[in-house]
Amino acid sequence: MSLDSLRPIVDPTTRAKRTILVVDDDRRVIDLLQISLTQNGYNVNTALTGEEGLESARRESPDLIILDLRLPKKTGFEVCASLKSSKETSHIPIVMVSASAEVDARLQGLMHGADDYLTKPFSPKELLIKVRRIFERIEKTELLSTKNKELETEVAKNREDLLVRNKELRFQVYSLETLMELTHQLNASLDLDYTLNTLILSVVGQLRVNAACLFLTNQREDPTRLEACTFKGLKEEQARAIGFSYDGAFVRALLPLEGEEIQPLRLGQLEHDLDVEAEVGSLFAVGLTIVCPVVMKRRLAAILAVGEKVSGQEFTANDLDMLRVLSESACMAIENARLYKDLQDSYVSTVRLLVSRIEEKDPYTHGHTERVAEYSVGIAKEMGFIPEEIQRIQFGAFLHDIGKVHTEDHVLHKPGALSEEEWRMVKMHPVRGAEMVKGVRFLERGVDVIRHHHERVDGKGYPDGLKDDQISLAAKIVNVADAFDAMTTDRPYRSGLTTEQAVAQLTEKAGSQFAAEIVDVMVQALRSGSINVIKNTMPYVPPASMSREDSAPKR
Repeated sequence: MSLDSLRPIVDPTTRAKRTILVVDDDRRVIDLLQISLTQNGYNVNTALTGEEGLESARRESPDLIILDLRLPKKTGFEVCASLKSSKETSHIPIVMVSASAEVDARLQGLMHGADDYLTKPFSPKELLIKVRRIFERIEKTELLSTKNKELETEVAKNREDLLVRNKELRFQVYSLETLMELTHQLNASLDLDYTLNTLILSVVGQLRVNAACLFLTNQREDPTRLEACTFKGLKEEQARAIGFSYDGAFVRALLPLEGEEIQPLRLGQLEHDLDVEAEVGSLFAVGLTIVCPVVMKRRLAAILAVGEKVSGQEFTANDLDMLRVLSESACMAIENARLYKDLQDSYVSTVRLLVSRIEEKDPYTHGHTERVAEYSVGIAKEMGFIPEEIQRIQFGAFLHDIGKVHTEDHVLHKPGALSEEEWRMVKMHPVRGAEMVKGVRFLERGVDVIRHHHERVDGKGYPDGLKDDQISLAAKIVNVADAFDAMTTDRPYRSGLTTEQAVAQLTEKAGSQFAAEIVDVMVQALRSGSINVIKNTMPYVPPASMSREDSAPKR
């Protein structure tokens, strides 16, 4: 934060002196904001706790409150809700400040009555611009209020209604700003689960309803049913118990006639229709009262259902219009995410075909790649990897032994110890595998894992002799998963180790053969049950040249 950033962005003498209350438990933040705001012509009061902030706001009645979310004694949410519920202080605009950029935190702030939201870290200029815009809006409101007073005699009978409409208008302005941002987020992600969760949070936050549920078609092409896929404010067993036939009377009742626009529908309009009595009853039973079809190119993709407003008020025309806009935004986002998922599924199918080719070459690997992939994905999830990275690790795990297709069958199937030349051939499979997938766009993301899954953190691995941080986390994960499956899987020359024996082996070699941080995650996940040992249920049939007494190293 430079001194330049603290200089006035406008001439402080051009505005009336306004008072701003800054509530933050960080004295450095208070001091910096006090300097910046004072230099820009504002009076600044400060408070270090939520209770001090409440007392100061009630006593001084500032023009604006900048309120940190995390405060001692009372949280920012509690302070905001208390101020907005009081007639004396509800008019004071509040800018909520938080280190969290999550949509849910922003929505909670708005639902508690905050007028705007700012994410740390922020520059003083960013804050000053927000403050200026809020006061400009206040000044415009004050100007309108003055004109209203001049016409008070003429509008006396409608004054209360006018105030309500003004309040609704202010809320709509803030709602539309938030709606634009959330619509952008809906269409920016190709992850279906993220898209659906963002949609439900948006619906609940924007409409301030007590429940919402999205019923998604069971498949993108030729769907037969719609099932609950994401919901808020409902118990899981309630939501999962509701479903609709895609070709049923209920779905037909929701779809508009040719040339008509999609519109939300109050279920009360259908309660006397015997053809849809069961579906309407199931929705009413869990408190859902309004439904809106989500349609893409005249084809139903989902149904969005919401419950009552938290305030107990009736839905306005603006509420229904906002529900329709959210549904339209969701439609494109859902379609894009499902297309992307279909594409990823086709990639995985291709990978599985390649895996089957590997297993045809080497009978030792029957089911091995699937198990290694599952262990690797489990470890990655435990470590908090994002979905894109988890999929990259999964692809790498599926293909980690693909280079064995270039290894001679007599070497792979040799019952005895390998010669030096044969062992050199086997050790080439990571290099050959990495070369095979280079240039294949959706597979080359796994090149690093394929080439380096036999590297060791002590530098004694192959093919490149990498060590420590030279080896990627993805390769370290597959290295541990690969070894664990080899240990616990039965071989023709030995039985697989028990889980505890395998864990002991991993722990003993952590820091030399295996990355200690990966071993720790794997061991903890095994003990907590978040990762389970997968046993090969298919009988092993060795080649005719191999006897059960033969022994050979894993390769």
